[in-house]
Amino acid sequence: MNTLTGYELRKLIRRKSTLFGLLGILIVSVLCTVVPAFHEQSYDADGKVTGLAAIKQEKHYARNFRGDLTPEVFSGTVAHYQQILRTADRVTDGGISYLGNEGFFATYPDYPILGLLRSGFSPTTEYDYFVVDTLAPEKAATFYEQRTAYIEGYLEQNPEGITYSDADKATFRQMNERISVPLKFDYAKGWYIILVNSSIFFLIACFVLSICAAPVFSSEYQSGADAIILSTRHGRGKLIRAKINAALLFSSGMFLLGWLIVLALALSIYGASGWDSSFQILDTRHLFSPYPFTVLGAFLLTTLIGWLACLAMVSFTLLLSSRMRTPFSVMIWCVVLLFTPLFIPESKEQLFNHLLALLPGRQTEIFETFRGYDLLHLLGLSVPLPYAIGWTALLMTVLCLPFAWRGFRKHEVS
Repeated sequence: MNTLTGYELRKLIRRKSTLFGLLGILIVSVLCTVVPAFHEQSYDADGKVTGLAAIKQEKHYARNFRGDLTPEVFSGTVAHYQQILRTADRVTDGGISYLGNEGFFATYPDYPILGLLRSGFSPTTEYDYFVVDTLAPEKAATFYEQRTAYIEGYLEQNPEGITYSDADKATFRQMNERISVPLKFDYAKGWYIILVNSSIFFLIACFVLSICAAPVFSSEYQSGADAIILSTRHGRGKLIRAKINAALLFSSGMFLLGWLIVLALALSIYGASGWDSSFQILDTRHLFSPYPFTVLGAFLLTTLIGWLACLAMVSFTLLLSSRMRTPFSVMIWCVVLLFTPLFIPESKEQLFNHLLALLPGRQTEIFETFRGYDLLHLLGLSVPLPYAIGWTALLMTVLCLPFAWRGFRKHEVS
C-alpha cells in the first residue's frame, strides 16, 4: 500500500459515518444470530424446550442420524414412526386427526428425517404433512429415486408454468448427478442461521458502505479542496487511484469484519458442526436444490457473491460521488438505487424476474436463489442465476470505476 492510499484510507476510517456504520453492522449481526437463539424451540419427553437448551437438545437428536443418509435410515425412521403411530393417543381438530402430545414428543427426535420424507414424497404442487403416516418402509427406502422423479416432474411440468428447453433440462440433470448420494447429514443450524440471514446483512452492508464511500470525491467539491487537489502534480492521476483503492480496501475490510462477527456469533452459539454436510439437508425447502456443494461450499459462494454485490454498490457510489457536488445528494441516489428494486413485484415472466434479481438490492438475496431452477441465457451460454448475480456485480464494478476515475479527473474547477 502506497502512502497516498494509506492517507485516503485513514481519512475514511476516521469519519464519523464509519463509526455509525460499524455500530449498525454490529447491531444487525446480533439481531441475526443472538436474538434467534432465544427463540429456538425443541421437545423432549416432558414437553417444549426453548432457548439454548433447545439447541443442545436438537444437537442430541441430530447425532442419531449423523453421517450418510442411506435407504436403511429412511425405512427405519418410517418404521419407528408408524410403530408409535399405531399405539399413541390421537386428538381431532377440525376433522383432522393428530398425534397427542405424548406421541408427538416420542416421534420428535426423528423430525429431521421425517421432514425430508414429507417433502420428498409430497406431490409436486403441495406439501403433504401426513404422507409419512401411510408410507411403507420399503417405499421410504426409495427416497433418492423419488427425489429424482420429483425433479423430472418439475422440469417437465412445474407449478409456475415455466417451460424448460431440452438443453436447460440437461444442464439441471447434470448438476443433480454431481450431488453425492447418499446425502450426508449433521446438525448445521449455525450455518443455516448465517445463510438465511445473509440477505439482510448484505443489504445493510451495501447501505452502510455506500454511505461511507459517498464523500470520497464529492466532499472535495463541497469543501473547495478540489481546486487544490486537481492543480497538484498527482491530483489527476495517482491521487484518484489512491482514493479508489482506499475505498475498495475500506469496503472489503468493513464487509469482512462484519461478516466475521456474524460467523463468530453464530458458530459460538450453535456450533460449527455440519459444515461438510450436503447442502440439500440444510433446509427442506432446499432438498431439491440442483447445486452440488456442501454447506461450507454454499457459505463460501454466498460470501463471495455478497462481497461482489457490496463492491458493485460502492463502485456505483464512487461514480456518483465523482459527478455530484455534495455527499448528501450521492447518499439519496444510492438509497434510491439500492432499495427501489426491493419494491418491484415479480411477474409471471421468467426473464423479467431474472433481470430483477440482477439489480442492486436484489443481488443480496443469494441464498434463496440456490433452491431455484433458474438459468440466465446470454451469448449462447446458460448461466445459473447465483453465478449470473456474481458476474453481474463484478461487471458493474469493472465498468463503474473507470467512469468514476474519469469523472473526477475531468472535473473543471470553478
